[in-house]
Amino acid sequence: MKNQLINFICIIIFLFFAACKKPQGNLGVKPRQNKSEVNSVENKVSNISAVNYSNCPTPVNCSLTLKATIETFKVYKHNSSGYIIYKAKMAIDADGSPQAYGPNNSGLDWTANAGYPGNWWGVVTDSNGNPIIQNSGNPFPGMYVSTTSLVNSAYATTNPLRYVDSGNMPFFALPSAITSTNGIALGDVGFVYNTTNGKGCYAIFADGGPAGKLGEGSMYLALKLGINSSPKTGGTSSGIIDYIVFPGSGYGQGTIPTIPQINAIGSAKMKKVGGLEIATCL
Repeated sequence: MKNQLINFICIIIFLFFAACKKPQGNLGVKPRQNKSEVNSVENKVSNISAVNYSNCPTPVNCSLTLKATIETFKVYKHNSSGYIIYKAKMAIDADGSPQAYGPNNSGLDWTANAGYPGNWWGVVTDSNGNPIIQNSGNPFPGMYVSTTSLVNSAYATTNPLRYVDSGNMPFFALPSAITSTNGIALGDVGFVYNTTNGKGCYAIFADGGPAGKLGEGSMYLALKLGINSSPKTGGTSSGIIDYIVFPGSGYGQGTIPTIPQINAIGSAKMKKVGGLEIATCL
C-alpha cells in the first residue's frame, strides 16, 4: 500500500511538470493506479496549462501584509512582489456596455444601478441632468451612454466607444479603500481565477466599486470564468474567486488596452511569482 501511494504521488508530479514543458500530446506515462485517477490529474493539468500565466511552478514566498477587510474578505499585499491578492465574490458590472442601461429597465441591468432623475452616476447626462440617448449613429439607439472610470480619451464624452465595454472586455472594479493605499491605478492589470472550475482570465482595473463592497467584474470576465454573466441575475455571492492585482502595470487613464496587450502584461507578471502558486498564500 505504501509503495502504491509513493508511485501515485510520483506520477502526479511527473505529469504536472511534463505539462509545463509539453502542454499537449502523449506524456508517455504508464500509470499503475486507477485510470479514472489519471484522467482527473490530466484534466487538472490541462486546465492549468490552458492559461498562459507561468512556466513551470516555483516555490512561492507567502509573506503577506493584511491591508484591509471588506465584507469579511481579507485583502493582502504579497510582500516580495507588491501584488495585491484577495479571495472574494463576484457581482456583475454592466457599466461601459452600450446596452447596459435604458429607459424603464430596457437595458441589460436595472436602470436604478445607474442612478435616478436628479442623481445619475452611471450614465452620461446633458446640461439639464438628463441621460444622453444614443442616436442612429451609435451602437444601440435608444439606450443610455453607460460610463466606466477608465476611458479612451480619443473619443468624446457622449460617445459609447469612450468607455470600457463590459460585454467585450475583461475588467474588475475596486473600491477606493483598496486603490488609494496600494498604488493601484486605473488600467492596471490583474489575474482573476475561479477556484471551483480552474478557469482564469487576465483583466484590467476599469471601474470604481462602491465603498464597503468587494468583488465585481465585467460580463465578459464572468463569462470567461464560467459564471452567470447576467447583471440582473448572475454573479456569485460565494468567496470562490481569486483576484491578483499588479500595481503600476497598466497604461494609465486615457488608454484602454487590447486583450492581447492585457494578456502579455499579465502573463509576464504571473511568471515572476511562479504562476498561480501565489494563490496558495490566501
